[in-house]
Amino acid sequence: MSIEKSPLRRKLDKLFVPLTVGPTLLWIAAIIVYPTAKLFLSSLQFRNPITNEMEFVGLRNFQRLIFAREGGDAALGVFSPSFVSITTNTVIYVGFSVSISFLLGLGIALLLDKDLKGRGWFRTAVIVPWILPYVMSGLMWRWMFQSDFGAINGALQRLGVISGNIPFLSDGALAMMALIIADVWVFTPFIIIILLAGLQNVPEQLYDAAEVDGASRWSRFWNVTYPFLKPSILVALTIRIIFDIRALDLVWVMTQGGPGKSTEVWASWLYRTAQVFNEPGTGAALGVVLLAVTFAIVASLYKLFGESPYEA
Repeated sequence: MSIEKSPLRRKLDKLFVPLTVGPTLLWIAAIIVYPTAKLFLSSLQFRNPITNEMEFVGLRNFQRLIFAREGGDAALGVFSPSFVSITTNTVIYVGFSVSISFLLGLGIALLLDKDLKGRGWFRTAVIVPWILPYVMSGLMWRWMFQSDFGAINGALQRLGVISGNIPFLSDGALAMMALIIADVWVFTPFIIIILLAGLQNVPEQLYDAAEVDGASRWSRFWNVTYPFLKPSILVALTIRIIFDIRALDLVWVMTQGGPGKSTEVWASWLYRTAQVFNEPGTGAALGVVLLAVTFAIVASLYKLFGESPYEA
């Protein structure tokens, strides 16, 4: 027996979805859709230095960004030396930082997952680098790597490892190494937190069964821990890569992309182009490229780690 609804109740039922979902959709449109559309529109425009007005130029900003020569002309099929070198710097910076922090984070998470004395204190201590403001961390590491009175040079000299100061931030390769070390120090705690949360979902009975069967430690990790940890690994790597691709705080505070362009990455290049050189159109074009690359990397990660042990 069905109860007939009143006209008012039927109208309220029809409005239920728009009233509950509508504000969420508007909020998403306000913080994601509109800025993204604005970015694409800006990438197709160029600010006239004489009139200071934005003019529609189509894909010319992308052509200048990717193919422009040092002299200013653009030849399709010949990549800009700046684009190649800065892209290489970004790949090195993101690749080494993410890989090292992930391996360190995984090892520390596995260690903290065990029943160790003082485990709670260790869990609290490891998150300290991550909760500090990135600018503060960058300033701290810049001082530590300073050539003349930096803490690292001082410690190495006291230990007798070196006799003279090492120009960490004045040499291109050493400056990149310093950036990677600082980035690993800042973001490894984030990896630890995510993976440690994932380890709590692994049933202890599976470890006991694997141990009874005589499985080695590596076999227990690969066949028991890893399948349940895959969703956490996916989340950790996705957010970690996104953070590093758009990394500006540490790079700008520590090196500002120098010496030369040896530590210039996409994020600092975008800021320099749009704000320092006052070329918002070209900066927006670089933002579109950065956005497309980020989506491609995230899609690849989901394809690689998308399967979950919780799925039937």
